[in-house]
Amino acid sequence: MIGSGIYVIIIMPIIGILVSMAVDNLLNLPKIISPPYNLIIAPIFFIIGFFWAIWSNIEIYKRGSGSPVPFKDTHTLSVVASGPYKYTRNPMVFGYVLIWIGLGIIINSFFLTVGFSLIILILLILVVKLWEEVNLEKRFGNEYLEYKKNVSFIIPFLKKIK
Repeated sequence: MIGSGIYVIIIMPIIGILVSMAVDNLLNLPKIISPPYNLIIAPIFFIIGFFWAIWSNIEIYKRGSGSPVPFKDTHTLSVVASGPYKYTRNPMVFGYVLIWIGLGIIINSFFLTVGFSLIILILLILVVKLWEEVNLEKRFGNEYLEYKKNVSFIIPFLKKIK
């Protein structure tokens, strides 16, 4: 778990920043938000993103008796439908993408804010849809299917279309 934390918190952002700066320069992309406004707007994304990511991790530990790293020994023991999970099935994804957008805004990188954040979102959606949700449906059956019917996929408070 420590290795994956270091990768997600340190290594990936460094790679994302370096790649994004290179792409911005190569394609001569515009700055996303002019200074000093980027320094005002970015913390809003960071605060909201970290709030959702931390809140969801606390809820997984507290209510699910597991961790967000779904290895056999650490996966949750029950469906968690409280806290941020009342509003979205994937609050960690929501928070994580907001953090990437905030990072892009603070370094004023168009590619990081739009392109890289979108790539991260698409990759996370694929992992969640193709692996995590399939796994949860097998483990929790109808309880998870009912939860899935009533709670939005990623964006909190988004009403499910029925």
